[in-house]
Amino acid sequence: MAVVGASNNEKKWGYRLLRNIMDGGFRGGIYPVNPGEAHVQGLPGVPSVKELEGKVELAVIAVPSQHVLAVVDECGRSGVKGLVVVSAGFAETGGKGKELEQELVSLVRDYGMRMIGPNTLGIVNERASLNASIIGRLPRQGGISFITQSGTLGLALADWAIDMGLGLSKIISTGNKADTDDVDLLEYLDRDESTQVVVMYMEGVKRGRLLLESVKRIKKPIVAIKTGRSQQGARAVFSHTGSMAGSDEVFSAAFRQCGIIRVGTVECIFDAALALSTQPLPAGNSVAIISNGGGASIVATDECEKRGLVMAELSETTRDRIRQTIPAFASASNPVDTAGTSTVEVYRIVTEALLQDPGVDSIAALYVHTLLSDALEPAKALAELKSKYPKPIVACWMGGAGTEAGVELLKKSGVADYVTPERAIKALAALVMHREFKEKVKT
Repeated sequence: MAVVGASNNEKKWGYRLLRNIMDGGFRGGIYPVNPGEAHVQGLPGVPSVKELEGKVELAVIAVPSQHVLAVVDECGRSGVKGLVVVSAGFAETGGKGKELEQELVSLVRDYGMRMIGPNTLGIVNERASLNASIIGRLPRQGGISFITQSGTLGLALADWAIDMGLGLSKIISTGNKADTDDVDLLEYLDRDESTQVVVMYMEGVKRGRLLLESVKRIKKPIVAIKTGRSQQGARAVFSHTGSMAGSDEVFSAAFRQCGIIRVGTVECIFDAALALSTQPLPAGNSVAIISNGGGASIVATDECEKRGLVMAELSETTRDRIRQTIPAFASASNPVDTAGTSTVEVYRIVTEALLQDPGVDSIAALYVHTLLSDALEPAKALAELKSKYPKPIVACWMGGAGTEAGVELLKKSGVADYVTPERAIKALAALVMHREFKEKVKT
């Protein structure tokens, strides 16, 4: 790959892009292109892409917009097939910028190339150890791929996902979507074996009808946040990436018709993706809750009703097993309140009884930390049961300091853990929604 505009100046984007590619451990050839530098960050500098004819498959371009067309022409003549154009100053600026973008697309297609951007902050392919973006680090390997139309916000979200411990496969900042757009990327990720869930930050859509038709054929879950809901937000979208935001109601209806899970907040994007990438789909929408604190279980119960989930009616056999396990003054009804008891044995027996109940489709296991309890104990029970039953389990280990060991065990064992009961239940609702989409919408 070539980095056109690679630099030794730490304040320039060409410096950061080249540095991240090198630090990420990319195993292919890396050619910094800069006519004014004999060596760039320890690598031999190349004056132009023409000097690399036949050697480069991908060019990352970070030069001023007025020079981009000349660079792209060199890339086309040299046999380069893929472009990531980081440079801004195109359709998002309107007027002459829009005309320049049209010329760019025409040139790209004349040479039979494909382009991401312009106005992108790059791409990440964890499987290829490729970090051709301004993200300072590669994520750990995982099944979530992230498409973002906003560069800085999208990449900040990617950093946040990395801090959450989520495994990511691909991160793609689409920029202006001048050539490669959501339709192309979704069809690619549908074929990508390392992608289990697709997460999208969207501001606008260019090929709306084709997008809906493509999504209906994609069986993998797609979670999206669509901004520009307000009139002011829609105007901000156009000035940001040159996209038309469109009617918010139309987008919501279209997403339901094709099977995109729309979420309303930034935190919900990856909450849903975490559940969808780690949990099996439930057979229905009935939920059973176990908690060592009554307050937390009531919050979760309220959220279930809000999200259209049903509290499971436990069988008499299940209630008898629970009564024999929890204190006499505790509740064996759903939600199950263990009255402060959080030993391995109690959480194992109660949770297994709930998992074996045919009327229960999914489990929300809550734990509220106190100085008298050990957060690791109930986590051990869930970790033991997770692989034994084909039902989703989401968890909420509340209390911050003191819960770390339990939370870490939950992550390692594949139990989706959240910091509040509401977020755990919203994640369960995403699982139910995707199951319904697969049954009723997907072709």
